[in-house]
Amino acid sequence: MSLDSALGGLGSLTNEIQNRLGTVTRIGADLGLGGVGGSGAMWMDQLRSASYRGVPFGMLGGEGQFGRRNVVHEYPFRDTVWVEDLGRAARRINVTGFLVGDDCIAQRDRMISVCEQDGDAILIHPTYGEMTVSLLGSLTVTERWDKGRMFEIGFVFIESGQREFPNADSSTTDAVNAAADGADLAAAGDFTARAVAALKSGSAVVNQAVSTTQTWTRSAQRLANDATNLTNMVGSLGGNFGRIVGGSNVGGLTRAASSRGAATVTGLIALGSVSRTNVSSAVSSLSSAVSGLGL
Repeated sequence: MSLDSALGGLGSLTNEIQNRLGTVTRIGADLGLGGVGGSGAMWMDQLRSASYRGVPFGMLGGEGQFGRRNVVHEYPFRDTVWVEDLGRAARRINVTGFLVGDDCIAQRDRMISVCEQDGDAILIHPTYGEMTVSLLGSLTVTERWDKGRMFEIGFVFIESGQREFPNADSSTTDAVNAAADGADLAAAGDFTARAVAALKSGSAVVNQAVSTTQTWTRSAQRLANDATNLTNMVGSLGGNFGRIVGGSNVGGLTRAASSRGAATVTGLIALGSVSRTNVSSAVSSLSSAVSGLGL
């Protein structure tokens, strides 16, 4: 082989190596590796080491479920539905990973142990980062003879929040209503106290008037029913007849008869009867009025 042929072959090999290197660089750039010998931020630098409850594992793949919680309401004779939004849906993360190494059996047993613990835990996801989750269902562990010292594992996680329980709280509406009722009762009590005091003061005056009225009605009734009234009324007649029967004893009814000019005994008796009836009627009306006061 001549020298020129050897140099030509070396040049071809150099070009081939450069082409292959360019291809590798492009593939590395597409994968976010920055290319061989490249610089700058790389995609893999953003990934975090996966772990669950502090137990690390390798990540093969996974999927997430995100969205809203909706209830679909369908109605008779209506073509469209009403979708009721009940808030953000629970975030579900499916993870497929692996445990590898000479101590893969010890790693598997440790992972089984933490997956059998109760309560929420911290999941470190390579792309989602740190999440508080609960393990749904069971951990799946797959082992194959042709994969040697490696176990495939699978999880289903759901994002979990803090446990919150109902707290006792005051109903502001009920508190306002209770305050209003209390104000009503206080106002009513104050009014009642003031009214009772006023009524007590007034009742003394009314009682005095009632007592005076009752005394007067008894006197009027007694005078009207006096059996001597009709006899004494005869003394009011003019002339000697009246003077003979005692004209000097002139009472209330006799004065009334005299002023009305009754000239005969019959007229005097009629006048006295009418006067008695009027007195009785007035006394009855006055008694009814007094009893209506309730005192």
